[in-house]
Amino acid sequence: MQVNNTLDGVKMLHHDEMRNYDRIQSKLTSVIMNHGCKIIETPSFEDYDVYRHFFPQLRQEMVKTIDTDGRVLVLRPDVTLPLVETAAREFPRADQLLKFGYVSTVFREYYGRSTYGKDFLQGGIEILGDASPECDGEVIVMAAEILDALSVKHIRIDIGTVAYTDALFAGLSLAEEQKKHLRKYMAERNLVAYTKYLDSLSLEGVAYQALKAIPMLFGSYAVTLSKAYEYCINKEMQQALKRLEKTYDYILYAGYADKVQLDFGFASQLGYYTDMVFKVYVDGALYDVIDGGRYDTLSAQFGVDRPACGFGMNINLLYEFMSDAGLLEGTEPSFQLAISYSESDQSLIRDLMIWRRHGFRVAAYPCSTFIDSRDYSIHAVYENGIYYQETKQLTAQELEEQMRRL
Repeated sequence: MQVNNTLDGVKMLHHDEMRNYDRIQSKLTSVIMNHGCKIIETPSFEDYDVYRHFFPQLRQEMVKTIDTDGRVLVLRPDVTLPLVETAAREFPRADQLLKFGYVSTVFREYYGRSTYGKDFLQGGIEILGDASPECDGEVIVMAAEILDALSVKHIRIDIGTVAYTDALFAGLSLAEEQKKHLRKYMAERNLVAYTKYLDSLSLEGVAYQALKAIPMLFGSYAVTLSKAYEYCINKEMQQALKRLEKTYDYILYAGYADKVQLDFGFASQLGYYTDMVFKVYVDGALYDVIDGGRYDTLSAQFGVDRPACGFGMNINLLYEFMSDAGLLEGTEPSFQLAISYSESDQSLIRDLMIWRRHGFRVAAYPCSTFIDSRDYSIHAVYENGIYYQETKQLTAQELEEQMRRL
């Protein structure tokens, strides 16, 4: 029976794609290891109830399965949650500094300019146990350094702070249901509904002006920060901005301040952030390729009260951008030498093993088998102990010399 059913968003990665993904991964891990991060891998499966609690908005996107005990599991839709949960179990000392990096497959839908998938490769870092604004700065700088290492130069780093908005809402004389509606419209960037609902509330003065301004409060660092100070209605809002200034200083001293702008209006679909949040955009793309922030209360849910900050990078989206921008390496044959033969023997197998031990990529196949000429650089025919290129006889050493000259 022939089966023709295919799944949308599911495809095979080919040789040249794998080479370029490997290069991106290698640059990423090199940068984060230079910052002292240990490379780890989180579990592929997690309890559905845990994710349902933290990510209710992702329930429809999660890939679910049943284990042998009848429990509902999900394939990892996020790396931060299982990493924090595992770290709480394996490293229970709350003040221990943990710096982790990873490259893992994440199982949820993503959309690019011309691509779509049901899973994607995500790279990122998580720093646990460091509550300082300098840690926030280092996280953002690492993200910028990775893109720099990949020759992605034209980037924009948008930075905001959940603590500023939370402090504003905490100081409002509104019912929780009213605050919930405002937050929802703000997160959706639905300015029409947001403004209409805001105007229906009995608010005035600085609080009203702050709420009206925040969804559109973005732009250059100095100007936007000055405006944000004008809308402070309590000391907690001021403290959030002062912390943001220290984070910016780290970025400034690291040499990436010219990439920064502030944005107090964006929100993440991952609802565990407590302070600094950021997104990194690349020139010409309509989406961010990196996002992250500080999440100081998540670890306490697993028994260890520990501050944390990190980011995730959608490598598939970055790959799409780099392909469009001509930043990927060109195509390369999967092997250097192709040997076709009518009959194999000890001499051929011995030569193949010697070439491969010398580091060459060599394939041998029966003459009856078709092989795409784009898959090799050099072709020869083996017959009765002799190699031929058209009518010319060659030795194994001469073929090796041809491969060395490639």
